Amino acid sequence: MGTTTKRVGAAFASMFATTMLLVACTSGGAGGDDPEPSTPVASGPTATATATPVADSPVTELGVDCAGLLSAETAGAFDASWTPRDYYDRDSVRPSDYAIAQEGGLSCTWNDGGSSDGKNNPTGGGGYSGLLVQVLPHAGDTWPRFVEIYGDDPDGRCFGDETFRGCTFDQLVGDSWVSIIATEFAPSVEATSEQRFAPVVAEVTEVVSSADVVDDPWPLGGPARPWSCVADAALEREALGAGDDLFVLTPGGGWSVYAAAWSRAVATSCSILDDTTPYSSESVLAGGAWALEQRIEFGLLDPDTAVSVPGLADGDRAYRSCSATECVTDLVLGDDWARLTVDRATVPDTEAASERLVEGYVARAAAAV
Repeated sequence: MGTTTKRVGAAFASMFATTMLLVACTSGGAGGDDPEPSTPVASGPTATATATPVADSPVTELGVDCAGLLSAETAGAFDASWTPRDYYDRDSVRPSDYAIAQEGGLSCTWNDGGSSDGKNNPTGGGGYSGLLVQVLPHAGDTWPRFVEIYGDDPDGRCFGDETFRGCTFDQLVGDSWVSIIATEFAPSVEATSEQRFAPVVAEVTEVVSSADVVDDPWPLGGPARPWSCVADAALEREALGAGDDLFVLTPGGGWSVYAAAWSRAVATSCSILDDTTPYSSESVLAGGAWALEQRIEFGLLDPDTAVSVPGLADGDRAYRSCSATECVTDLVLGDDWARLTVDRATVPDTEAASERLVEGYVARAAAAV
């Protein structure tokens, strides 16, 4: 299931950062979804079955794009600095951030162009103001967990003071989970935050309630990959030259539309730490190679950064780029996208350590096939 993104106009995003979006790590895909493409039976005694062609990328199951979900005028009336932007057209996206798109949903953002993470929070020490709208179809079975943890607040809520303002809304509309986050919007003396937030909620929920939702599962996902976020951290200890205290930490503790999509799409994410000191991190989206292709199309991943990795299968690829803070390697392993990041502050000779980690990771994935 999924959503294509467009660089101009429609925008995809992710979830709120504080109280309601920590994720239980890996789990199975959507119940009842066939992880493999089906093969139609052709009529006629001599016909042979052929595989159903798989689309280049997932498509939204809601029948609308971001521009149809909320008008730019309504978003701009809330905060004049907000314009529609593609959530994925930014540097800090991880494979797991694409889970909502792969599950047929929409993640849309209207913001001021400031730097943000995948959960509508400012990054890099700069300011950020924005609106994040996410819709996950077929979410009736995952919604009750949110209500159990946080309660049911059908009108949403706003909070803050002169230093920070925010509003949140989560509700099941039909069988689709709608989540709306407004972050650090400009103050107003003419209306309360609740009064400004209400038209956004009303417009989005009206569109979703009348949407002709389909069920078009993305066929390239499947079960959790046994080579992803392996708990013993043996590979990382050897590759990064770390001690026995290195361990794998997976997020957990809350629930959100973002978390529900991670679970259904079999997206994994983990950090490799020594106590609280980060050494590396990993993010994988099963069936997510299409999303890496999109980042190349966006110009956010340079194909000239392709590197050779011993043991990489024919058709698989690796791209590595190193900055002042980290080395990042993106891997296409079959239909999957994996990203391995090594922290320069804690890992000596980061480039060489990254090479060792990736080579061992590729070998582990090959052995698990």
